[in-house]
Amino acid sequence: MKKILLVDDEKNFLLSLADMLKANENDFSVETAGNGKEASDIIDSEKIDLVVTDLNMPQMDGFELIAHISQVDPETPVIAMTAYGTPEMESRLSNMGAFQYIEKPIDFDSLLNMINEGLKKGSTKGHVAGISLPSFMQLLELDKKTCTLRIKSAKGTGDMFFNQGELLTAQTGNLTGQDAAFEIINWDNPEIVIENTCKVKVENRDIEVPMGFLLIESARMKDEKSKPASEADEDISSAEATAAETIEEDDLGFSANAAELDTSSLESEPAVPQPAKNASPLDMLTNAILNAKGVNRMIIISGSGGVLRHNNIPVKEFGSFVAATTGAAVKTKKILGFTGPRHIVINHTNGEKILIIIGAQIVVGIGLDVDTEPEPISDVLKPSIAKIRAR
Repeated sequence: MKKILLVDDEKNFLLSLADMLKANENDFSVETAGNGKEASDIIDSEKIDLVVTDLNMPQMDGFELIAHISQVDPETPVIAMTAYGTPEMESRLSNMGAFQYIEKPIDFDSLLNMINEGLKKGSTKGHVAGISLPSFMQLLELDKKTCTLRIKSAKGTGDMFFNQGELLTAQTGNLTGQDAAFEIINWDNPEIVIENTCKVKVENRDIEVPMGFLLIESARMKDEKSKPASEADEDISSAEATAAETIEEDDLGFSANAAELDTSSLESEPAVPQPAKNASPLDMLTNAILNAKGVNRMIIISGSGGVLRHNNIPVKEFGSFVAATTGAAVKTKKILGFTGPRHIVINHTNGEKILIIIGAQIVVGIGLDVDTEPEPISDVLKPSIAKIRAR
């Protein structure tokens, strides 16, 4: 029988959760641990098929426990419980194997679905169900974790330094900074060791791009390396663009009437600035968009209709189209009672794809090459877009 391990230092919550899961005792058994140290001892001594763990615990926290699991049994599915989640982050992590998170207070049905899905994936022959370095990095960003990671793989050893969830720098061999980060992220089956201090000062930071850009570019570089020589300069894609993706969020921050999105001032707005040290979140988002492979134009519009950033577009025409599409989507949401689309993909007659991502207070319109998949770009950019406040 499958065995799951619940880990949390809140004893009453832990016992309550274990008691609720007893109704599924024909499918799996449940063990509990009060902190990461207790959990690691159990994992070292017996076979555990799935771990559900809190992140903030004494003696040994959830991050240290996940790092330990990556060393002793990296294919073990992990579900992290956190009080700092967003729907966008959940979407991103759910695409990276069975390593997921669930936000507190816990929705029991959602957790049970995650457990069943994790156990199913973990039992699939050849499926690597557990921890990946990109998903672990995103969890550090989500929880604003300050730490140093030591990453070990067959290709070498490297270090990554995080302050408040932001990657300051990385190093491996003769590589440092962004180049080192690209190299480390692409290592297969890494072991992760975590130390709860950052050994690099913030003023010595030399990675200025958002983590989303690092992960997108790393995936692209890995894909390029894996292609046969005859395909080295080609982008191969088989998936078709979707019409829309819905994720629950009550307030989109935009008017339901497209006519209220003022595009009259679009042409007076400045073009995209190059990000510099201490760049704003908006500048960092802009740079991440423009550095994503396959992007050929973009526009960022505030909730009041003003253009915040643009690049390589007929501003008024493209901006008006993005604004009108957003207004129509929000209006449909209000009329029909839907949760509303969080991104929209439209195929242009010339083969280009137009990706529209709707944030809390901004909308981003991106023109993509015909062979570029919009979903990975959307998944990486959504958390940054959701956080920006620009009415």
